[in-house]
Amino acid sequence: MKIENAIENLSFDSKIRAKSSLAALKYVDLMIEDFKVREARNKADILLDVFGLLQGLFVAIDALYQLSFSATKYKYNVNINQNRNLKYLKYLRNDIVGHPTNRNYADGSFGFSLILEEEITKEQIAYITYIMRDKQIDKKKQTILFDDVLTAYENEKVLILKDLENYLGNMPHHEVTTGLLVNLFEKALNNQFEIKDLDLIEVKFAEENNISTTSNHRFLYRLRLIKDLFEWRERKYQDIISYAVKHQILAIYKINIDINNKKARIPAIDKPLFISDLQSIIKKSKHAKSLVKNLNDLDHPLFLSDLDQLIKFVKNPQIKQFLIWFQKLKDRNHSFAIGKIIKDILD
Repeated sequence: MKIENAIENLSFDSKIRAKSSLAALKYVDLMIEDFKVREARNKADILLDVFGLLQGLFVAIDALYQLSFSATKYKYNVNINQNRNLKYLKYLRNDIVGHPTNRNYADGSFGFSLILEEEITKEQIAYITYIMRDKQIDKKKQTILFDDVLTAYENEKVLILKDLENYLGNMPHHEVTTGLLVNLFEKALNNQFEIKDLDLIEVKFAEENNISTTSNHRFLYRLRLIKDLFEWRERKYQDIISYAVKHQILAIYKINIDINNKKARIPAIDKPLFISDLQSIIKKSKHAKSLVKNLNDLDHPLFLSDLDQLIKFVKNPQIKQFLIWFQKLKDRNHSFAIGKIIKDILD
């Protein structure tokens, strides 16, 4: 059953939105095919093609989100941010196509981007972004390889469409994952972390939603993240890692109850002392609040500068050392898990 047939059983408004999204995806496919064979004669021709391609890809990614929303009422099937080539596309679109001369950020800083003319080709584009906060200027160069971006997009699109097609062809279904997640959370409260529990949940969730266990579905991505956290050992901050595990278990619990149209109260969990103290500091300062919003994304243009500012702002030596430890994390899963805790302090 192809996705075009799968959406026919949706409600009228959802079906119309889904058809609109599929039409947008087909138009962008045509643009990509044309981009690959067009011969550009000069830099202006290349830029015209590139700007059109980037805007088209941005439309296509939005169409994938809307298609997921139409089919499932949520966007969990689309997990673009875990594909680094496509995540950079978001920043590239804003930096170069959307607001190259005046980009305003939530923390009050602003920036602009400069395309490197000598590095404009049909295969790639390079640019430098300058971000200014007070008297500090951060400078960062980005090089985007179009073949990598297009391959990433086309692969991701195929996976998402297949997942949605399978989901729509598998309704209703028998569901046991919610109960398994409750048991997982109860064991985590007692610091019992067993990989076999996650393996079982992975298999059952994939069966219930008729998708592969290797799918990029947000639930499965977060489950793989929890597996990683189960095995992460850091003597000084092990209590925070354990808290991060519980934090992520509640995240996938919410995804699961959303998907299954259930209503349930999300339990509260006690925060480690470091996090409670940091929360108290941040909530008292408008400036500090602006500095934590991007800390779950190691690739965000403001990640390093925001974290530097937060470290300087905090006076408590123990919290400062914790933030410095966080700053040194290079593993993306670990950085995301700890950064998400800090970001969610505002919730």
